[in-house]
Amino acid sequence: MDMNIFTLVGEIVVVGVVIILILIAISLILGVYQLENKKLVFPRVLLFAINLTYPTTKRMLKLLNMDELLIDKISIDLRNRLHHNDFKELDAKDVILILPHCLRAQKCPAVLGNSGLECVKCGKCSIGTFKKMCDKKEIGMYVVPGSTFIKQVMKQRPFKAAIGVACPIDLNNMMTSLAPLTTQGAVLLKDGCINTMVNEDDVIDLLNIPKPVTHYTKDEIDNF
Repeated sequence: MDMNIFTLVGEIVVVGVVIILILIAISLILGVYQLENKKLVFPRVLLFAINLTYPTTKRMLKLLNMDELLIDKISIDLRNRLHHNDFKELDAKDVILILPHCLRAQKCPAVLGNSGLECVKCGKCSIGTFKKMCDKKEIGMYVVPGSTFIKQVMKQRPFKAAIGVACPIDLNNMMTSLAPLTTQGAVLLKDGCINTMVNEDDVIDLLNIPKPVTHYTKDEIDNF
């Protein structure tokens, strides 16, 4: 009798492992296809599978000497596409922009306040450009050192959508933690603790989308 129970438990474990491996394979195949072809295929099913198998997938990619960030990039791209239409319908005042501390210049004159770094638009980094755009559209901008500050922002300013800028892991975690709110994200071109970089046009394009819809360029923003 005991042997039958152990056998049954063993079979259940094996079946569970096989199911997880199948979900991982499907997530990676569909995810890579989506990234390369810019098409959505069963997006909500794919997102569910990614969330369910995320830690295991990361370990497997590392074990296979593959890019561990692949699953984060797939998840970010998927959420961007899934939420894009909803994002277009929002008013700018209901949107916030969340930027990482590492994006600021080394000799940044800003000081840390209750809601993160308080940009003075000194022109030494791209944060000042984004600040001008956010002020123009009444989008809340927060330069935070970590995810704990996002909780403080949520208490101080209600919002329906967030644009995030960060490295793939942090951005994916942020977008996941803010569900079911509408999120959009731009991945850093260069990450690290200081002197990081982001494609400014990508962020400006996202800031242009909420109502009133605008078409400002970086040059126009610099002249504000």
